[in-house]
Amino acid sequence: MLFRYKPDIFTDIPGIKHYFPQAVPVVLKLCRMAGIAGTVDRMVNWNESNAKISPGLVIESLATCIMCNRKPLWRVQEFWAGQDLAMLFPGVELSSGQLNDDACGHALDKTSEINMPGLISTCCLTMLQEHDLSILTGHFDTTSVSVQGAYDGEPYGDFDICYGNSKDKRPDLKQLMIGAGVQQDGLPIMGQILAGNTSDKRWNPKAALEMKKLFDDQGFKDIIFVSDCATVSTTSLENLTAEGVQFISRLPENFNLANHLKETAFAKDRWLSIGALSDKRGAANYRTYAAKRKIGNRRYDFLVVQSSALEMRKAKTLQKRIAKQQESLAKDARELSAQSFACAPDAQRALGDLKEKARRLGFVSEGTVETVVDLSYPHKGRPRKGEEPTARSTYRSNLKIGEIAPEHYERLCQMESTFVLISSIKKEMDYDERKILTEYKHQSNIEQRFRFLKSPVYLGPVYLHTKRRIEALGYVFILVLLIASYLEYRVRQNIKKLGVGVYQPGGKTTETPSTKTIMEELSLVRVDSVEGKRTFPRDLNLRGLDIVVLAGFDPGEIYLKPLPLVNTAMGP
Repeated sequence: MLFRYKPDIFTDIPGIKHYFPQAVPVVLKLCRMAGIAGTVDRMVNWNESNAKISPGLVIESLATCIMCNRKPLWRVQEFWAGQDLAMLFPGVELSSGQLNDDACGHALDKTSEINMPGLISTCCLTMLQEHDLSILTGHFDTTSVSVQGAYDGEPYGDFDICYGNSKDKRPDLKQLMIGAGVQQDGLPIMGQILAGNTSDKRWNPKAALEMKKLFDDQGFKDIIFVSDCATVSTTSLENLTAEGVQFISRLPENFNLANHLKETAFAKDRWLSIGALSDKRGAANYRTYAAKRKIGNRRYDFLVVQSSALEMRKAKTLQKRIAKQQESLAKDARELSAQSFACAPDAQRALGDLKEKARRLGFVSEGTVETVVDLSYPHKGRPRKGEEPTARSTYRSNLKIGEIAPEHYERLCQMESTFVLISSIKKEMDYDERKILTEYKHQSNIEQRFRFLKSPVYLGPVYLHTKRRIEALGYVFILVLLIASYLEYRVRQNIKKLGVGVYQPGGKTTETPSTKTIMEELSLVRVDSVEGKRTFPRDLNLRGLDIVVLAGFDPGEIYLKPLPLVNTAMGP
């Protein structure tokens, strides 16, 4: 028998209902601007006459649930039971029971059969058009998502949950990978769910080629793609250049050319002072050295960059590394001094080898070869009267390891404080050294988006039934990332335009609120319904409505009137 508390008195006021829509109407509005439901319905194979609710509407509701209710993602009908579905889904005869776990699972199965990367790209481009934005640069990268469980069985197509190079520092767990791209404002332009063992070196060049073709077809020309050093290999550079891909990346340190360019920059000492790239307190100062060199049969532009912040950050790491090297050399010296050599040249040769090793590492050392004479008799026992001992000479090498040479330490500091960028950009694009460096530093935009994707979302068993369902759910997460990115973008743009801030705990304000802060403020929104007429309660904390306005929406239109299902633009 299920226990239920039974109060003695119920207070019931006829004709009055209380709703806690919080962020739901705002998120649904953005979902409809992105055309999520309509795009899914056009792409999946479903029979409208046999379905009570379209798979696109279920995917839209699932994305909203994930965004607004980042708690255990199961029994989702309980989340929708507290919402006014007639206002949120006007014209659809819908109950919270229809938005249950099974409906979500079936919708994911349907979605898994379509071109899911195409779904993401379509919704991303729709949002760009809604906001009249362009794509000048594309920043892309991958991240890993570790999962608990066995996940045995065959891969689903190219997708598999398996062990790989964990970016979560959890090599003991299986994982899946997420590859994503954002444009210059940090807004998503593509996303893919990948097998857990996918290599960045394999995916990054492929993603750049795919994105170029996609965006060229959509009329976005001359996009410059920015990525980390995993994109760069002799083969990938040849392929990217042959297809006309313009790019900025970091030259890996395993290219001998990287060290050669660094040494050339310091030797010639013809640096261009870039200064700081932002007006933030403590921002790093940069200087650059430009050069042109060949890799394979093609010529590329290179930029050696020295960073003041990198120099300070690497100093402690460098000192620890030097201390370890010095201790290792001292150990080798002790082991060498314990060896005996039959001849002086052998001892001198061993001493010279260790001295050369110390020299290459930059340490000053002093060493000598010592002759050791051992006296012994040719037989055991007491020597005979008048018998002379036989003298046998051996040789030992003694080496003292000193401190690292100042000039070598300075060179190490210089090399550690620099990195090399490689680029291939048309001359008419007019990218100078500062602009190239700035675009590369904006690679942090994609990393910030990945932090949102890694926020904890716990999945119920219905979502873990098959690998294809997990893959489809991963694409729903990317749709959530799209909605969260635009919500944050719209609020920040209006904050900048109006010169205001958003409240933070402690009475402070911020001009760059995170998605989490925005969602917390929207959670304050409540609505009362009196005799069917919706209104905001008098005691409502208005900070939530402030966020709605900053998001570019009229609170009365969003919360008090039916939310249109059509894809209607309401730009900020």
